[in-house]
Amino acid sequence: MRSYRFNHWQASLIASLGFAALMLLGKLIFSAPLAPEMLFNISSRFLGIPWVFNLIHSLPWGLDAYAKYVFYGLNYLVYIAFWFAFGLIFLKQFRVKSLLIGSILFSLISALLVGLILMPLQGLGFFGLSEQNFFYPALPSVFWSLGFGLSFALLLGLSSKSEKAKMVEGRRQTLKTLLHFVTALSIASALKQVSSLVVLAQEQVSGLLAKIKGLSPEVTATEDHYQVSKNVFNPTVQEQDWQLKITGLVENELSLRLQDLKNMPSVERTSTLMCISNSVGGNLAGNSLWSGVMLKDLLELVGVNSDATKLILKGADNYSDSFALDAAMREGTIVAYLQNGEPLTVDHGFPARVLVPGIYGMKNVKWVTEIELTNEDYQGYWQTRGWSDLATIQTMSRIDTREATRLEDGSVAIGGVAFAGIRGISKVEVSVDAAKTWQEAELKPALNDLSWNLWGFSWQSEPGNYKILVRATDGTGELQTDKKNSPLPDGSTGYHSVTVKVS
Repeated sequence: MRSYRFNHWQASLIASLGFAALMLLGKLIFSAPLAPEMLFNISSRFLGIPWVFNLIHSLPWGLDAYAKYVFYGLNYLVYIAFWFAFGLIFLKQFRVKSLLIGSILFSLISALLVGLILMPLQGLGFFGLSEQNFFYPALPSVFWSLGFGLSFALLLGLSSKSEKAKMVEGRRQTLKTLLHFVTALSIASALKQVSSLVVLAQEQVSGLLAKIKGLSPEVTATEDHYQVSKNVFNPTVQEQDWQLKITGLVENELSLRLQDLKNMPSVERTSTLMCISNSVGGNLAGNSLWSGVMLKDLLELVGVNSDATKLILKGADNYSDSFALDAAMREGTIVAYLQNGEPLTVDHGFPARVLVPGIYGMKNVKWVTEIELTNEDYQGYWQTRGWSDLATIQTMSRIDTREATRLEDGSVAIGGVAFAGIRGISKVEVSVDAAKTWQEAELKPALNDLSWNLWGFSWQSEPGNYKILVRATDGTGELQTDKKNSPLPDGSTGYHSVTVKVS
């Protein structure tokens, strides 16, 4: 009697590919919590190691902008490789014939791997039962883990099942068709996922990496405003499910829905956001019109205890950060729900985010769900990965134009932006002779004390290519440092220098 079967390697590979496809479909259709995401959250701590960060940002052709997605993909491959190896060992060593036993075993292993290892390593407690867990609900996470483990067992059992030669041909063809379908599903799902990630990455960075022609607009359009998050998949928060809780060292804890915020007195602010990972001359900065409620008004409602010194902010994506109470009481610090007159987009933090002038964007928490008053030092998501806790914005100036504009009087002009957080900008200077001499640029007053300044500079010049440098002086009179530092850990510093073409 001849038998027809896949060997152990083939069976485990088919089961692993099917397992990967089902997880991706679960994520795309049901937003299922995935173990590879949790593994990504854990392994991303390596990004705080300077040599890893510098390696990523030394990638050619702007590939560093895709580093998060590549890193996520590697974590996905590691997780699938684990299951492939585990399935292979299982088939070779244990030879359990009962599909029921295998199903129970793999389901339990999948759930325990998530509940006892991946969740605790993220600080979410065993099976996500920590109070810090507000992104991976315990029951859905365990449920999906059990389901994915069961699917792996079923696929492994089907692909390793022997069939005798005298079996009905229809049954044999059915099995082969099923296996071909699983393989095709795996490939299609993977391609769809890769495609969606590439599109997402391109949408996210196309405006950021494109060469700027002309002066930046004073107010950045929402679709052109940079957005950065730790996530591969940003959370989609339903308005009816969202609440903002204010807890901790307060006299009366408070829970607000979006409509409650909209019913309160609102303010409108143009405010510049800048990412701490922005390089010298980079485009991870934007100036939008934000509308919302002053945070100090909310804190007055709850009554802050006298020993509170700091706020811990938590987002719907399991992100957290903190800043000083003094920063929370500034006039410009708001809980925003509109950007440029429209509801926040998903990527910019719908339904609400916090804007804190003077500190880098990582502390301006999006999808905010809780604000906790405390008197303890708190290390947030990026602080545990080596980034600054104070995150005070460094003075920056940037040249936007790569080709000078010829004016009617025969002179040529270039321009850009300058920003120093709440310190403001008092002067911008330009050098057209490789820093031998400096001349003051024409500085347009900022829209307010929270926004960047536009600057322009004109001079008489013959056609050619010129190395241009720019530097700014903040509102306190301190000159921008020329010392070059990479963004990690306190934000980049140094003069921006470009070669400008004069036609």
